[in-house]
Amino acid sequence: WPKIVASSHSVVSPTGGDLEKPLKTKERVDEIFGLPPILPLSVTWRLEKSIPPTRTKPGFLEFYSKNGLRSIASDCRMQFEIYEGNKESLSGSEKSESSVKLTMSYDPQSPLATLATPVLAVDNAIALKVLLPSVLSSQAASPLNDFRRLMGTLYGIAGVAHLADCLTDSKLLTAANSGPFFALPPLGQMYALLWCAAGPLSFSASLVGGLVADFGLILYGSIEVFGAYLLQLTGDAVSPSVLVNALVVQGIVAAAWNYSATT
Repeated sequence: WPKIVASSHSVVSPTGGDLEKPLKTKERVDEIFGLPPILPLSVTWRLEKSIPPTRTKPGFLEFYSKNGLRSIASDCRMQFEIYEGNKESLSGSEKSESSVKLTMSYDPQSPLATLATPVLAVDNAIALKVLLPSVLSSQAASPLNDFRRLMGTLYGIAGVAHLADCLTDSKLLTAANSGPFFALPPLGQMYALLWCAAGPLSFSASLVGGLVADFGLILYGSIEVFGAYLLQLTGDAVSPSVLVNALVVQGIVAAAWNYSATT
């Protein structure tokens, strides 16, 4: 849950149980959220029902917290309906795919709980519609997942290396005839730092997997190509090969992604 919900920080077993294993009915788990350790908030959930899905019937999970979040919300309930199905993959074969529907309810004890309702709705929608499918798909062994992890790692290393280069002798920038980092105008420095940050962002996205990992790869490639385009626009001495090279590299990455997806 904390891997896919932005507002959730971690989960802890109040009895010291192994949370890598599925909870049993009536077992409890503490969800930590907020901004720990500065503002640690928690809700203790108890598993009320656990019914696995079948091909003909949805599964069902229900968590309940009577006390909820003290002075903010009580009688908190989360009900998950889990549906199984098949979907045709890019290679033409069928793959198992699940979908989850969440119904959440609670009794507000503070105006803050009422104000938080739309934020929680958006947070949960992103978690179930985008991040959960990405995490589940990343757990499957496939050439595409291997490629996503590989490129995310390479981009992460590249981002750190680019930052070190920018803050020292700026060999990469000077090779493109853009001048060293500290000689760039403020907007140029900001874009260079964005280029550096794109690497770790891509790596973080690859840890989630699925469409999120793909977004990380596209983000990095877009920033790199657009940066090369800006260099060509703003400097007469910049060789067109800088932009061409960037486009060729990203074209190879896209071709490799497509090959991995159809293998």
